[in-house]
Amino acid sequence: MAEHGRTYKDEAEKARRFQVFKENAEFIDRSNAVAGRKYHLATNEFTDMTHDEFMAKYTGFKPLPSGANKLHGFKYENFTLSSDDQQAVDWRQSGAVTGVKNQGGCGCCWAFSAVGAVEGINAITTGQLIINDAGGLATEDSYPYTGTQGTCQSFQPAVTINGYQGVPSGDEDALAAAVANQPVSVGVDGSTFQSYGGGIFPGDGCGTDITHAVTAVGYGVDQDGTQYWLLKNSWGTTWGEAGYMRLERGTGACGIAQDAWYPTASA
Repeated sequence: MAEHGRTYKDEAEKARRFQVFKENAEFIDRSNAVAGRKYHLATNEFTDMTHDEFMAKYTGFKPLPSGANKLHGFKYENFTLSSDDQQAVDWRQSGAVTGVKNQGGCGCCWAFSAVGAVEGINAITTGQLIINDAGGLATEDSYPYTGTQGTCQSFQPAVTINGYQGVPSGDEDALAAAVANQPVSVGVDGSTFQSYGGGIFPGDGCGTDITHAVTAVGYGVDQDGTQYWLLKNSWGTTWGEAGYMRLERGTGACGIAQDAWYPTASA
């Protein structure tokens, strides 16, 4: 536990957390012993937390308010993927993705997911990657993230958008068309993500009850032909693949296309 920088208020709390850590580590070992899995679990800074504690602190999905700047239609309805885009897209390589953030113990994944999408479209339309944090959007320097609940203060926006559109629910082909053009804010069932360590996660144990929000910044195909989504999370770089997750694509894993939105902006 010390490896992950965990500290506790007293010995009783330390003992309780050690027991939780031990039970979670045993589960991780059992999972990793299953042959044929294309992913693995790993201990991390969340291993000393129960599942309920983790979900309460690190998820907190909030759907977009109905009608607020929502634009009708789906602008990529008639978009045809090129032969290259059919295989792989990675907006990190185009300079449209900022570094992975850590939301801390604040259930504000929805904000980081939305900000990631806005950062992306801003970089694509203006050629400038302005690092934002939250709000609509101010720069991170002018409105620092504190990781606590509070009242929004006034600020001068550094980035503005025209509105947002939704991806047709449940349509992964439509989601791929959107992601081929820009990073997209997506809701997922993150109930089984706590110990994800790497590889292509097929959605073992999760359903379509959306509990978490991430940013889809690309997709690809593994050497054996398995398709996956490339998801940017907000749990720091020690989680997953340096803060990212590869989620199996084409199977509806974890409700990936149930609640997906992207901002629109003019060049």
